[in-house]
Amino acid sequence: MVISTNPVQAEQDSLRCVVAGGSLVGLSAAIALARMGFAVTVAERSPARATDGGGGLGVDVALLKKATGLEADPPVLHGADRDGTAWHLLQAWLEEHARGMPNVTILRDMTVTGAERGGDGARAVVLTAGGARLEADLVVGADGARSTVRATVDPERPDARYAGVLLWRTMVEEGAMPPGLALPADGEPAREVYAGRYRLVTYPVPGPAGETAVGHRRLNLVWYDPEQSDLLRSAGLLDGESIRGTLAPGTLPGQVRTRLSDFAAANWPSPWREALTLALDSGAVFGTPIVHYKPDRLVTGRVALAGDAAHAASPMVGGGFRQGLQDVVALTRTLTGIGGSAAIPLALARYEDLRLGAAIAHVTRSEQATAAYLAHAARGAGR
Repeated sequence: MVISTNPVQAEQDSLRCVVAGGSLVGLSAAIALARMGFAVTVAERSPARATDGGGGLGVDVALLKKATGLEADPPVLHGADRDGTAWHLLQAWLEEHARGMPNVTILRDMTVTGAERGGDGARAVVLTAGGARLEADLVVGADGARSTVRATVDPERPDARYAGVLLWRTMVEEGAMPPGLALPADGEPAREVYAGRYRLVTYPVPGPAGETAVGHRRLNLVWYDPEQSDLLRSAGLLDGESIRGTLAPGTLPGQVRTRLSDFAAANWPSPWREALTLALDSGAVFGTPIVHYKPDRLVTGRVALAGDAAHAASPMVGGGFRQGLQDVVALTRTLTGIGGSAAIPLALARYEDLRLGAAIAHVTRSEQATAAYLAHAARGAGR
């Protein structure tokens, strides 16, 4: 089955784009390319928009607006050192803007299984689990660190590599915290604490509906744990060096949950230890393995990678979303004024020239930072 990816009655020669992945970079790319005149289809595997969950992240608001052309302010909490938000709030905000554009279609419950590169005389194709073939003049693989589209761009190196660290993540509503507990002040910066092998990063993010007042926000916690390779293997999530998934909320084994709770109570400062106790007791903690993917290439034919699909790295060095937005800026720059479908492969080659070096440098910094953390963890094991 071939699906037309043009959502409106556009001109016959309208350029068509399929974006694989409807997360933050994918939606940002869709909005930016639609503004350029592409008829854009976003293929997203999730059946419905998330209303909660995910973690917190920093947002470069000026860069987000530059990349997407949106003038509205995104849902962020302004801290002393960063603008932060929750993933699901920003994803919903971007999706709302994308759906408001007449030349964007978002197809949910659409799992991408592969892509055909296309070339000078043929369109690219995105393949889906339902047997659909989404034809396009341009394909953007923004399908995350475990990208499927990456296998088309670099079939010899399709998988990201486990970095040896698992992130325990959660967000806890301030309103659920014990009465009388001192909460972070307005404008609280991100903070980090080390104890033994572990590293904890904390900062407030907006509440479930975007609330920013103290007492109505959420506390975002990221706990770096270098001791869970066996857990990932036993759960079928670590195959050699390749990661196959994440530990979903509610799936932590009881002994792991107890150990984390005991360690948090004894070592992490208030109010973060109380937040972790609540999250562990309610099953709201999930585990995300850190992976690295240092690219040799970003493009083949009419297919380009962006975001974590292009350069997966640790949040320890920050800027993962920022790097993805830089990809979007570079894509629009190289595709501006191309004149027609035949010029897209050459434009994507210029995109690779612009972004490959920066992508490699970003992942290299992440590898170095992770190695330094693992060395620190080894020294702290006996403390």
